[in-house]
Amino acid sequence: MSVDFIIRNYRPGDFNTLVRLKNEAASLAADGRYLSRQAVRDTLRRPNYAPEHDLFIAEMSGNVAGYLEITNEAKIGRVILECLVLPEHRRQGIARKLYGQAVPRAKALGARVAQVNVREDNALACSVLEKMGFRPVRCFYEMSVGIDIIPEHQTPTTFPIRPLRAGEEARLAEIQNRSFTGDWGYNPNTVEDIVHAVGKAGSASEWICLALDKERPAGYCWVRIEHDRQGKHYGRVSMLGVDPDYRGRGIGRELLLAGLSYLKSKRLRVARLTVDSENLVAESLYRSIGFKKIDSSLWYEKALA
Repeated sequence: MSVDFIIRNYRPGDFNTLVRLKNEAASLAADGRYLSRQAVRDTLRRPNYAPEHDLFIAEMSGNVAGYLEITNEAKIGRVILECLVLPEHRRQGIARKLYGQAVPRAKALGARVAQVNVREDNALACSVLEKMGFRPVRCFYEMSVGIDIIPEHQTPTTFPIRPLRAGEEARLAEIQNRSFTGDWGYNPNTVEDIVHAVGKAGSASEWICLALDKERPAGYCWVRIEHDRQGKHYGRVSMLGVDPDYRGRGIGRELLLAGLSYLKSKRLRVARLTVDSENLVAESLYRSIGFKKIDSSLWYEKALA
């Protein structure tokens, strides 16, 4: 029996439904975080993104059945796809149809590959991706620690650590790119990207600190407060980076402890982070502080012929 559905571009009137769909998708991800309406609105306003071109909606009889979103990472030639089809509409070819509509847009953006991240235990999603020609290329771990075991933060013994100041977005972009450019899956950020990311933070929910060698950033730590669908709050170490010129001096550990100390001051009980399973140095650092693996996700990839 034929299925009557259409694929179209996003419209502003889809916003409320998109918030629900994105949270359905987030509940299936390894990090499991809840996205507020403002958080979704911020994603639609990020630099170099046009929802009317980069966000596709599957509609059946006037009702939204699913979506697929393209995030373009031009500097490394890839697009990241985020897709969800509601359970009652699965196994009807909608995901494949959404992907088919997205490919021309991805190619127009200059992407050479498309990548999708799914939980390793999501057998249905993994099966669908493999049938569509995607293959797993990387595994990432979700790790967690009880903040109560973290010792009180002490004065750094290497370089002073202080919070990022207003107007220092260019310094943050510089240290972030020096720390991660060349790492698997990292798309170098522009100052515009950082201004947007910092601007949406809201000082009550995010904290960024720098380790400084006089006026040169040697490393940084970016933490934030998240909550799940039940409203339970927890901390997240979003990024931890050290300039290659300063590695091996314990700066990463001191920055991480500074970030965790901030989260502890907010009376949070748990902190989480995501790490590349092949980044053995970072994983070793996290385990030495008490982080333990609680979940894992796979990155799937397909060349855009």
